[in-house]
Amino acid sequence: MSTYLSLDRQWLFRREGEDRAAAQWETVDLPHSPFISDLDGQEHWLGLCRYRRMLDLGAPLPGRRYFLQFGAAMQAARIFLDGGEVFRHEGGYLPFEIDVTEHIFVAHGHCALELELDNRWNPDIPPGKKLDELDSCWYGGLYRDARVRIAPELHITDPVGAAVETGGGVFVRTLEASPEQAVVRVRTHVRNAGTERRRFQLQVAIGDAEGREVARQVISSLDLEAGGSRHFECDLAVTAPAQWSPDRPVLHRATVAVAGAEGEPVDVATVCFGIRRIAFSRSGGFQINGRRMRLRGTNRLQEFPYAGYAAPRAAHYRDALKIKEAGFDYVRLAHYPHSPHFLDACDRLGIVVMACIPGWQFMGGARFQEACFENARQLIRRDRNHPSVVLWELSLNETGMDEGFMERMREIGHEEYPGDQMFTCGWIDRYDVYMHSRQHGQIHRWANGDKALVVAEYGDWEYYAANEGFDQRTGSGLLADWANSRKSRADGERGMRRQAWNHMVALNDTLASPAAFDGQWAMFDYARGYHPIRAKVGVADVFRLPKFSYYFYRSQRDPSENGDNWEGGAVVHIASHWTPRSDCRVLVFSNCEEVELKLNGVSLGTRTPERTWETQHLPHPPFLFEAVAYVVGTLEAIGLIAGRPVARHQVSTPGAAAALELEAGNAGIVAAPGEPDLLFIHASVQDAGGTLCIDDGEWVDFRLEGAGCLLSPGRIKAEAGVATAVVGVPADSAGFVVHATRGPLAGVIRI
Repeated sequence: MSTYLSLDRQWLFRREGEDRAAAQWETVDLPHSPFISDLDGQEHWLGLCRYRRMLDLGAPLPGRRYFLQFGAAMQAARIFLDGGEVFRHEGGYLPFEIDVTEHIFVAHGHCALELELDNRWNPDIPPGKKLDELDSCWYGGLYRDARVRIAPELHITDPVGAAVETGGGVFVRTLEASPEQAVVRVRTHVRNAGTERRRFQLQVAIGDAEGREVARQVISSLDLEAGGSRHFECDLAVTAPAQWSPDRPVLHRATVAVAGAEGEPVDVATVCFGIRRIAFSRSGGFQINGRRMRLRGTNRLQEFPYAGYAAPRAAHYRDALKIKEAGFDYVRLAHYPHSPHFLDACDRLGIVVMACIPGWQFMGGARFQEACFENARQLIRRDRNHPSVVLWELSLNETGMDEGFMERMREIGHEEYPGDQMFTCGWIDRYDVYMHSRQHGQIHRWANGDKALVVAEYGDWEYYAANEGFDQRTGSGLLADWANSRKSRADGERGMRRQAWNHMVALNDTLASPAAFDGQWAMFDYARGYHPIRAKVGVADVFRLPKFSYYFYRSQRDPSENGDNWEGGAVVHIASHWTPRSDCRVLVFSNCEEVELKLNGVSLGTRTPERTWETQHLPHPPFLFEAVAYVVGTLEAIGLIAGRPVARHQVSTPGAAAALELEAGNAGIVAAPGEPDLLFIHASVQDAGGTLCIDDGEWVDFRLEGAGCLLSPGRIKAEAGVATAVVGVPADSAGFVVHATRGPLAGVIRI
């Protein structure tokens, strides 16, 4: 059997500077970034760094192959064993595998492993554009997992490491699916790395969500010559299958065993997948399992404040949960491959995904283009079994591409994923699905037969500048700042209402288009290279704290929608801070039939949704209460369905700061035992009644005790009453304590 040894712990790390002799080694664990980033992307470190550790694998086992596997390394890597270079890899977003068997045997299982990583700009490595011209940031280091695979000579290959078309590893496809029966094809790549021909059998089983075996097939009398490899396929019928969909994300498991002639397993591989069939067309929209679904969506970048890309599994799961609970069932992974941990979460939560190759407003030469082709192949091989992935953006975002490049990309998609379940997409109409941004102006006019349209972005750029979004540096005619959608929580009630209103009007417009679904820009604020201030475009900020627009989108989900592992249901939210500066037109977001508004317990009336030309296509338009005279106190909105109260929300006028309350923004998701974590510790300045002091912008001092690392500065300025510290939690943490102080106020939280 294959065994896996984690290499995530106890690395020596150093950055290479001008004085290499003075560079100090420090002990780090993975995932790791070579620098702590600032929130605006302006203090990036670019250069060479090194990771070093010993491999102590014991006496090498005869008949075993040894592979090093890295989830990602940013972005040009040289790998050394005992000082000798054994491998080079270019590309910062996808995994790679190295067969080091011969060296392990020569070194008797004990050798020095070292990686030299270079994250400096390279026009041959996608995305290829210089950082100071990029509307995002790349980071650095070994920011995903690393491990050793010890495999038998007769083994199931790694899907990316095998580097074979339409295969490698285990590839599961749903050929047919109905409530009565599904047909699942399992394709397995087996390699014989030994010196003799081997006879074997394949045992293929499918298990349901409860672990019960629902289909099984054994293929006997197989053989492979020494040094040979081959794909083997079998089709399995599953009776009355539970099908995967955004509202019922049921997962199955395919387990494939390579067994000897007597049936004893030699190697085993298990993959999660979903039984589902998808379709895209202009006339039918997006369909899953024969049912049309008009999904609301968003765009996400995988960065985290201070940590950059170096985030563990639990942090990615929290992001996915935040997206689902914001009312989104679709996410575009802009503009590069994101962590497999995030895709796992999307599989489990029911979020469909557009997976993307690295690229943004840049086309390089022949080496760059070949790297793009290879990225496309590796992306599909890595992510093809995720039922959440329904679209593959094999296109360089907002980049001029020639006909030959686009045709080759589309061919690669269908080579790597044959059949009718591969849908490539691109922003130029040469792919299976056409993706178009609202600012480009064609979402209502474009038509190409029955080809489907997806709105890639809306809600930001069309309110920001008088162009299509290609002139990022100057904006080429910036629109009035008060009117755009780039608002922080510190911009207050007026700014966040403007952002929410822009998104409301833009969503209403996209819903009137023939698009199969759409994605607003974007879920979270993010750092960017070309501008000194981060892009404040998110419905939540960089610390994942919601803005008003978050609750607008959440209110668009039907109140009947809920999940076993996420929260939906009835919602009501007042888009006001209820201070003397508050708008006398009180805006309420809700998916209820009616909303009653009370001020200090006195009813101001009950309203139905405000349907106008700007809101006519929304599932749940907002509620508007006119001419509400400001009085110090509490506004309460009560959501009613069939005349019964089902949801409530209150906002109160804040008083003087009286307390500092600390909360871990973990959304109830904790890291598994033995895993690291990344936590946001929110310190809220509150008055004596527990109301957030929304105008507070004073400094808060943080201090950490115990097993953890304070990635953020020790002193943080509050934004809209909240200061957030970011803590890296090691895998072996027994807990820690965070103290926060602001003048005479103090707070503490124990994790």
